[in-house]
Amino acid sequence: MPRGGARAHDLGHARRQHRCERIRNTPIPLSYTLLLHRSAYLYCFLLPFGLVDTIGYMTPFLTAIVAYTFFGLDALGDGIEEPCGTAANDLPLDALSRTIEIDLREILGDDGTPPLLQPIH
Repeated sequence: MPRGGARAHDLGHARRQHRCERIRNTPIPLSYTLLLHRSAYLYCFLLPFGLVDTIGYMTPFLTAIVAYTFFGLDALGDGIEEPCGTAANDLPLDALSRTIEIDLREILGDDGTPPLLQPIH
């Protein structure tokens, strides 16, 4: 690859890294999170009043299923809100970066490759 092509390739990687860092560092507004939480609570609170005439004694069971689904999805959204952290469920970025480093060193013919990191779960 010509020297100028390698530089352009490196600049492309730097731009992509910058975009990823911007996404990672952009917080979800608190008002959005509060709106989602309060809407789920309000919906699950009012749902039995709308269902009681239709399904009678099954109202608590259906309301519990709907509430479990809503609050489960809400918790899931909170869990995947920041995938680049250091918690157990986050992406293993250190292991991925080390694998890329090892592959690049092998391509370049470097013998001093570091040991492979295993993701910690």
